[in-house]
Amino acid sequence: MINKFKRIVVPTDFSDTADTAISLAAELADWYGSTLDLVNVVDATVYAYAGYPFASLSKELMSGAEDALNKVKVPAKKAKLSRYLLSGSPAREIADHAKRHKADLIVIGTHGHGAVARFFLGSVADRVVHESDIPVIITKKPKGKIKHPKAKNKPFSRILFPTDFSETGAKALKRAIALTEDMDAELFVLHVIDDTLISTHVEEERHIILKELRKHALEEMRKHLPKHLMENFETIGAVKRGEPGKAICSYAETHHCDLIVMGTHGRTGIERALIGSVADKVVRRAKSSVYLVRPGKK
Repeated sequence: MINKFKRIVVPTDFSDTADTAISLAAELADWYGSTLDLVNVVDATVYAYAGYPFASLSKELMSGAEDALNKVKVPAKKAKLSRYLLSGSPAREIADHAKRHKADLIVIGTHGHGAVARFFLGSVADRVVHESDIPVIITKKPKGKIKHPKAKNKPFSRILFPTDFSETGAKALKRAIALTEDMDAELFVLHVIDDTLISTHVEEERHIILKELRKHALEEMRKHLPKHLMENFETIGAVKRGEPGKAICSYAETHHCDLIVMGTHGRTGIERALIGSVADKVVRRAKSSVYLVRPGKK
């Protein structure tokens, strides 16, 4: 296999959202024969208040968390499972644990869907993406109950790679192709033209500009894709117009993609916070898991 996920870290806060991440992490660990680290972090300072003995509070929280951690069911069949109870700032402790144990991947859940969702920015998942030196997969709890789910023989079967032709995007493409080849999955490549950035309101001029942008995007896409994927370019390559975050999620849903692989910032080369970025919007809107690649990371 191309990817070398020898050790996978999955944090839990004992919520249903965390259970979704645990299920995916277990699937990946079984697929790759990985060691799976189940991690819970107790941040006692969040609950401390004036007049309450901090040491007693911390001890009680650690004891309760240890019991809860040992009761978490992990559906891994082949993976070697280890459980870790940590104390401190959750995102920092998760990232440090992954670094200490030379993990290759973190799988973590975030809450909510769509416009009414809790913002990704500021969540533990967001901070883990910024703190971590390794790839992070963000999962979402499915809406409602899934009736008669189909048996899965691999973690991912249809993977979407949205590209902005940036350096970070090129790294994300390598990850997407590797996962596709590891799992014999289908790959889709998408570029979205943000037509709100076109200043002219003359319809004929807009049409000409959009036509040229689409032509340029297809040329760039062909330039970046490996030769062995070009045989199916008409099937896997697409250029759409609209608001990028919304268009990416819509395309993923329409094509039944179960993973979106993308970078966290665009062509400027300047690392941005995820607020307002396409990556942030995709994480908040997407129904599928999102694999985030940061500049300068592995």
